[in-house]
Amino acid sequence: MSSKLKKILVVLFAGAFILFLFYPSRVKRYIKRQVRAYTTAPNGVMNGIAFRKIKLSKKVQGQYTSLVIGPDNKLYAGAIDGKIKRFLIRPNGDLSLEHIFKPFGDKSKLTIGLAFDPASRADSLIVWTTYSETKSSWTDFDDTKEQVDKSEWAGSMARLYLDNSTSQILRNEQILKGLPCFGPNHENFPNSIVFGPDRKLYFSQGANTGMGWCDCEENQEPSREALLSGAILCLDPGKLPSNLPIDVTTYDGGGSYNPYDVDVPLSIYATGIRNAYDMVWHSNGQLYATVNSSGGNENTPTSNPQSPYYIKPNPNINYTGPNDIPAVFGAQPDQDDFMVRVEKGGYYGHPNPLRAEYVLNNGDVDLDNFEYDGVEPDANFRGFTYDFGPHMAPTGMVEYASETFNGKLKGCLIVVLMGHEDLVILRPGGEKKEIIQDYDGTKMGLTLDSSPLDVVEDKNTGNIYVSEFGKRTITLFHPIENGVRKAVLVYDENTSNRIKDPLEKGKMIYQHNCQMCHGVKGEGAMAPSLVDKEWIYGIDSIFSVIQNGSDRGSMPAWKDKFSKKEIKSVESYILSLVKK
Repeated sequence: MSSKLKKILVVLFAGAFILFLFYPSRVKRYIKRQVRAYTTAPNGVMNGIAFRKIKLSKKVQGQYTSLVIGPDNKLYAGAIDGKIKRFLIRPNGDLSLEHIFKPFGDKSKLTIGLAFDPASRADSLIVWTTYSETKSSWTDFDDTKEQVDKSEWAGSMARLYLDNSTSQILRNEQILKGLPCFGPNHENFPNSIVFGPDRKLYFSQGANTGMGWCDCEENQEPSREALLSGAILCLDPGKLPSNLPIDVTTYDGGGSYNPYDVDVPLSIYATGIRNAYDMVWHSNGQLYATVNSSGGNENTPTSNPQSPYYIKPNPNINYTGPNDIPAVFGAQPDQDDFMVRVEKGGYYGHPNPLRAEYVLNNGDVDLDNFEYDGVEPDANFRGFTYDFGPHMAPTGMVEYASETFNGKLKGCLIVVLMGHEDLVILRPGGEKKEIIQDYDGTKMGLTLDSSPLDVVEDKNTGNIYVSEFGKRTITLFHPIENGVRKAVLVYDENTSNRIKDPLEKGKMIYQHNCQMCHGVKGEGAMAPSLVDKEWIYGIDSIFSVIQNGSDRGSMPAWKDKFSKKEIKSVESYILSLVKK
């Protein structure tokens, strides 16, 4: 080792020793953050839960930002270009494309939110959607000939009345315009929509910056927070005026809309939520939201009126906090992604100087920069209910509501992790309904391949559908109970009436529950052939084996799933295959 190298090592060691001597907690925190990966991986154990991943047909292809089940028990997929596709859910869980709705005609507009109005019925379909006129780093629309509006106030919301038997949109009403829709890459928008138990509409408005102040990075457009950005907004449909749309551009954008006025239709429900892609109003009465936090090397605002970086808050805000919260340039490290249990009026950590919110997350606890030494969280900071870890990108989520698996999953939140390409299961509970347990979806078979974005459950079957944005498809996860796929009810997919022909009924039951093991025509696959002469239990034992299973345990008993009449129809169908 050269003497020069020795000197360098001595200096580095001395520097590290001094840092550890005077800032031991900060050094330990820094080291911990540098080696963290999926350190918050779920550790709960839930036995007897398994799903089989099923690839659906090419008819479902598309880049979908929202999946919802309508009051007609059909799946509606909102595509990023604004189109809405309606799929019939087949008895085996497959999807059959019925209609494509085009709210914007042949034009494409970046669209995320999709939700059915509580007043919707199977014969009266009313959906709400959020969209933007701006161009995004997410995608580019080749079919849009007109120049895309890149203004900073291009976020909108519409209410659509859909025909229940054609692809016609009976009425298309723009409800809101002028939502802040910018950021360094024009990437944060009005997001997913949920209706609360109060029948009001809630949606997340993405933030415009990484950590609350101008990102000011090279090759990026300058950005700043707007009064309505980085927040959960609440729209009361009962307060909508007759003259629509409402222009909600606030004073900071040159508009006059004031969300703090009494009895306005659109108000601010909670703040400091940087980019909540999705929310769920849980059956326990709580609102949960996923939070995509900031990467590192961003900038935070200051509360010091004497600072050249100070931004004066909205006149409606009476700030009484400390005036020495410093601006931090190049704040480190990148922040974890979280889930929050949203309370009205709460602040959840993303600063916005226009609302006099200056402290990032937990303050000193969450930043390594010396400027933040001793900085306490905002007095109104409500904290997080779950830590996903860094770069997990939680997006869509749904409350599992069916009695599948004897209700073991009922009430759990299933959350899509776009950055980890899987699903995580979270269970709320306790007095405050916080997240009290987590489960690893990969151990249940809930793994994906490419950029999953949203998730929905068919409550009738317990099937889970996930939009895989990167693969441009929808993936089905089918519950497996007691080692076999869950039996499905047999309906004619054209009339939704129970099939009366016993042989046809037997065929449907076979296709949906037996075909995977015994083959399309009974020729055998994972299980023995049913059409050759090598019958293990004899051809006369078909009914008994279907009803009671095999003594070797490889064939499950179906007596608790189907009636004797239905089992008889399956027997008849199998015998018809043998004759052929």
